[in-house]
Amino acid sequence: MKPDDFLHNLEAPAYMVYLQYKGILDMQDLYETIADFFHQKKFKFYETQQRHRRPGPFGPEVLHQFEAKREVEDYYEWQVKLSIETFDMHDVEVVLKDGTKKKLTKGRIWMQLSGRCVTDYEKIWEKSAFLAHLKSFYNKYIIRKKLEAVWWDEFYYNIILRLHALIKERLRMLSEGYETRHHSRVH
Repeated sequence: MKPDDFLHNLEAPAYMVYLQYKGILDMQDLYETIADFFHQKKFKFYETQQRHRRPGPFGPEVLHQFEAKREVEDYYEWQVKLSIETFDMHDVEVVLKDGTKKKLTKGRIWMQLSGRCVTDYEKIWEKSAFLAHLKSFYNKYIIRKKLEAVWWDEFYYNIILRLHALIKERLRMLSEGYETRHHSRVH
């Protein structure tokens, strides 16, 4: 990306976070947890794609792609993309600690979680050449540090990493926890 592209189309992408899991899981609970997380954080949550393939005797491959958007202020918004791919999934009956039986899913899961903080998401400042130059000046000299230090930090630590930790918690993974949960907030 050229420096001029950064000034005209200012966005701060978050690092991609991955998660792999193999074992027994409750897919319905996982979907509801993710949807509730975005609802609590006031995001608009969409499922953009669902693909179902039957590759062989081990079970189907299913791809779910989700997108969440939140207009934080008039000038910038947060966008999150979540891709969940499942392999070798099949239903199993599990006896819980209290003796009740429940149907869960056994298989492998691969998740990718990414996001970005986008400025001028409504493209208001691109209506004329004068507004485009004004936007470049505004991005370069007025809000660049705020975007890189404040908006991006809050988005990455309070949305991306918190959702990642919540998913690990729901899957009961060994690395449960959110290592930056005790850090102070940006504001």
